[in-house]
Amino acid sequence: MTRKKASKAMDDRAEMAARIDDAIKRRFKTREAAVPVVGIPLPSLDRYCRGESDVPATRLGQIARGCGVTSDFLIFGEVNPSIPMALASADHDVDGDVVFIPLLDVVASAGPGIENPFPDTIDHLPFPKRWLDELGVPELSARLLELGGDSMEPTIRDRSICLLDIRFQTPRVEGIYALIDGRDVRIKRIGRGWEGKIVLISDNERYESETLAGPDAEALRIAGKIVWAGGKL
Repeated sequence: MTRKKASKAMDDRAEMAARIDDAIKRRFKTREAAVPVVGIPLPSLDRYCRGESDVPATRLGQIARGCGVTSDFLIFGEVNPSIPMALASADHDVDGDVVFIPLLDVVASAGPGIENPFPDTIDHLPFPKRWLDELGVPELSARLLELGGDSMEPTIRDRSICLLDIRFQTPRVEGIYALIDGRDVRIKRIGRGWEGKIVLISDNERYESETLAGPDAEALRIAGKIVWAGGKL
């Protein structure tokens, strides 16, 4: 990692830590009071609020759920203007406004694949029900997973939480999909090539497209279509 990238990563972590700390204080007043609700030991919570360590996706979800905000807000600090501000407020009670979607135990790669093609559910994260309705995704068909890598930037940023519609088991239309390629789980845009070939496309121009044909194309399995990653895709 270059010095510039390392500096940006530290800045991003510090900003997220500040949002976590603020959300906890708004909801619970103190970190000690948050511990039994979010289910995270106080020493770990202190480190996250001070930006001294990265926050695993599962624990980020626990904090978001306990504070009544979305994980996306804690990561990026962004609020979709089409959603009522009350929903983004840490003072808002999320019951009835959100559904809790399974978070899969996998970091899907936007670069080289991550070996874990059959992930278990490790948590359930809050997601606004109105967003799910607008996306046309039934609650039972929704899954969340984390992306690692930068080959899908700027469309999907590294460490984004992505919403997967598991009804898409074949790429019926061009779009961004979670793929199971052997023992790799990857997120790529899929295009159609000549003679049944499948083209895996990275939105980041620094990465070349991959073309699969014959047995490689047949072996590729679709886990679902990515329909949201901090915003509708």
